[in-house]
Amino acid sequence: MRILRRIGVVAVAVAVVAIGLYYACNSSGHAPRDSISVVIETPYVGQGVVDGTPVILHGVKVGRVTQIVSLPGGHVRLNANLQTRPTKGLTSTLGVDFRPSNYFGVTGLNIMPGDGGQPLRNGADIKIKPKGNFALQALLYRLGELTHDVLTQRLINVIDRGTRYMDALDPLLETMITVSTTVTNVQTVSTRQLLRNATGINVALPGLMDVLIDTGDKFLKTSIGTGFNAEQDLKDNPYVASYDAGMRKQYDEGRHLLESSPDEFVYGRFKEWMRGASTDLFAKVGQLEWSHIYELFPVVEEVRTLTDVVPKLVPPADIADTLREVRTRLERMYAGSGDQRALQVRVVLDELPAVAGPLNLAIGAGR
Repeated sequence: MRILRRIGVVAVAVAVVAIGLYYACNSSGHAPRDSISVVIETPYVGQGVVDGTPVILHGVKVGRVTQIVSLPGGHVRLNANLQTRPTKGLTSTLGVDFRPSNYFGVTGLNIMPGDGGQPLRNGADIKIKPKGNFALQALLYRLGELTHDVLTQRLINVIDRGTRYMDALDPLLETMITVSTTVTNVQTVSTRQLLRNATGINVALPGLMDVLIDTGDKFLKTSIGTGFNAEQDLKDNPYVASYDAGMRKQYDEGRHLLESSPDEFVYGRFKEWMRGASTDLFAKVGQLEWSHIYELFPVVEEVRTLTDVVPKLVPPADIADTLREVRTRLERMYAGSGDQRALQVRVVLDELPAVAGPLNLAIGAGR
């Protein structure tokens, strides 16, 4: 037992001496084998940089910080041990910054190779300004400043008000969804057929526009209309000879205005009519309705009652058959025999394509 006790005491003493020598060597600043020791002096260090902070190059750990010393003037000196093989080729022009070295946000000293300079050697002393502080702590600090400066009470009130305004649109959105769902449920005709029907109706639009333009042109240029024609000479207008001086002056001014600005001419021509309609017609009607608003309620209710009965009397599915039967009976009433044919309704429809197109499409008629 005494021999074993002596052997244990010796083993513990050897271990203590070995550990002491190891820490003594490390504290003396000597770099381990296959590594070099460099000194980096910077104006500042990133948050979280302490003894043992990893040194990374291209995302790979190539050393660690062994000591941090504050210098007069606010500068900081970093002692770091770098592995010889991964850092081969680095020069004294290298750059550094501070950034997370892993997914846990532990700050690391990042080294970036530079151009030119002397090869990095053991004991090199480099003075350099970091290219940035991208540590996780710095990011959180900047986010805190941004939140404090931007997310003010005024902005919060604006966001709250905008949210309440958006909530007011919920009934409208619900109505749109309900309408679209209802249309989907009751629509029995395919979209292709609806587009075909719309195309058939649009065929009549050119004819309708032509008739409207021709009507407006005749109203401006014929004697039953305004009587002004910018394309006619004065001698072609049979009414000019009977004009007095005032009428002739008004006619010349109107003719010049029609040539230079037709829109202004038409507006000026009908301005008094529009003014009279707005003041003597629509305004009076509005005053009448406003002064008898309670008397109008029974009338509106009766009209609503009558209109509610219409869909029950004329089912939508029977409208096409009813119109087809009415058209057929009208043609038979006016139809002749042989060469003596009476006037037909279809002739009138052919002269009005804006009416013939939609009506033929609705009743399924064909020529």
